Amino acid sequence: MNYEHQKRSKLLEKIKWISIFILLCISFCSTYYLYKNYFFLYITILSLLIGIGVKIILSTKKGKNSLIYIKQSYGEIKKIIWPQYRETLYTTFIIIIVTILMSLILWVLDSIIFRLIAFVINIRF
Repeated sequence: MNYEHQKRSKLLEKIKWISIFILLCISFCSTYYLYKNYFFLYITILSLLIGIGVKIILSTKKGKNSLIYIKQSYGEIKKIIWPQYRETLYTTFIIIIVTILMSLILWVLDSIIFRLIAFVINIRF
């Protein structure tokens, strides 16, 4: 009994994905044939196909898992404490200043090492 149920559910999932593919093909064909001449009909059919496709996708296992993931992600985003404008501004200035200082330090060290290597190369034994 359990094996038959699994087999039937796998077949149903395949049928759902095939129907989604068929709806996608129909939407492309309707774009080709109806876009220029029957724009209102095209928008109506496309909206209907998208609605049916979304409904079918949400009834599949992957669609349900994706919807759960999106809901959980949205819940996690709501938990984030975003910094205030002043904190962001101060942090940005600190990063800019530290970057400039480190660039100057590395430039000075590079110049010193370059001069040392040039001095060693110019020494003739």
